[in-house]
Amino acid sequence: MHDTIPMDEKPAAAASGREVGAAAIAVDACLVAAAMAGASLLAWWTLAFHPSNSRLWMVPVGLVLACTPAVVYLALSFSQPRQRPADAAGKPPPLSTVVVVVDK
Repeated sequence: MHDTIPMDEKPAAAASGREVGAAAIAVDACLVAAAMAGASLLAWWTLAFHPSNSRLWMVPVGLVLACTPAVVYLALSFSQPRQRPADAAGKPPPLSTVVVVVDK
């Protein structure tokens, strides 16, 4: 069945700039915490267990925790849509620069 919004109800508003900023800070904090946990785990293994080569599971876990946040950060930063600068008059670029038509 069709879900329609009654005339007296408004659709949910999009996230405000403040909410987006808070979410970005939370994601950054989680990435930093994960990287620090991985680096700490590697440092602990190096100091406590490396001479005897015991508890080797700590090495791959520490490397994953330490390196994954950098990969996630790069993926998130490069996935942002790039905005084309408007010309001096403030007009958007012409549609021909945005749409490519291929005739077959």
